[in-house]
Amino acid sequence: MRSLPSVLCAALLAAGATFAAAPAHAESRPGTHCAAHTLDVRLADDGPRAYRMWGELCHRGRTAPATVQLLIPGGGYNSTYWDFPYRKRVYSYVRAATAAGYATFDVDRVGSGRSTHPPYTDMTIAGEATSMHDVVTALRSGAVGGHAFRHVIEAGHSFGSAVGVTEAARYHDVDGFISLGGVHAVSDAAQDIFDSLHDANLDPKFAGLGYDGYQTTVPGTRGHLYHDTRTSTPAMIALDERLKDVSSSTGGPEIVAYSLPATPGDAISRRLTMPALVLVGGSDLIFCGAGAIDCTSTASLRRAEAPYWPAGHVRFGVIPKTGHSLQESTTEPVTAAVMLAWARTVARP
Repeated sequence: MRSLPSVLCAALLAAGATFAAAPAHAESRPGTHCAAHTLDVRLADDGPRAYRMWGELCHRGRTAPATVQLLIPGGGYNSTYWDFPYRKRVYSYVRAATAAGYATFDVDRVGSGRSTHPPYTDMTIAGEATSMHDVVTALRSGAVGGHAFRHVIEAGHSFGSAVGVTEAARYHDVDGFISLGGVHAVSDAAQDIFDSLHDANLDPKFAGLGYDGYQTTVPGTRGHLYHDTRTSTPAMIALDERLKDVSSSTGGPEIVAYSLPATPGDAISRRLTMPALVLVGGSDLIFCGAGAIDCTSTASLRRAEAPYWPAGHVRFGVIPKTGHSLQESTTEPVTAAVMLAWARTVARP
């Protein structure tokens, strides 16, 4: 299987590579245009467009490029995951992608952020995949910003990766897919994740909002769960705590079912027909380590994960010394460089 298409990126992902404080992204050029949009989406193919999904479209220059990257956050996150409001030259993938010439559409998934919060029982991976299909359709038709994008690359983090894989496998409407922190394994330590969740109505941040059936992380737990303290600063972890979001209580069983299909042949990711890139942090507590995948190298990740993806369509990479939330690590510029180098092989801006 061929390596990632850039000598630089291949070197960055080599086994045993180490990372100090990563270099910041280049200064943004003047002329970045961002605008918020709210789309009416469905949670079933035969259902009503009764749910609002908020997103922000960004690109450089007056005219949008040919390719947009649809950015899907994970559970307990919202659109700030991809455009973190802290040292954006280091931590914002939106900034990196638009500097590279791409447009981005950074969304709050239904059930998070500024989007509709339906009854928690309505929230499923399959339903969210339908909502993302409606977003892809809107991006291609010109319903977002008045520009019909020729190419759409979808990128999902964690639970958002499962949503994106399901969307791409069911509808075959995107040019490429990037999975961050989403593989077919669950580590023994993953129980810590489930133990860290509590009723959103009991959390000081969400009390009184009526999020019945939604969960969020117990205050003070995200640093241990989602970060490697070698590459996540105390200030970043503290801000992650303040910006945390909610997820439906149905999400836990759903992500376990997605991550542990009966056989590799049963994995919905095997039905992808477009190129894919799978990246994980080398110290991801959820998917790496005892009982799960050896994430010490790209080769070990590939050996474990390749059977769940169509042969010849997927590339793999490990970002060492990085936790589950890759975009919130000082290694984020490395992650962004790998994502963008791969994206250019799929669809240039």
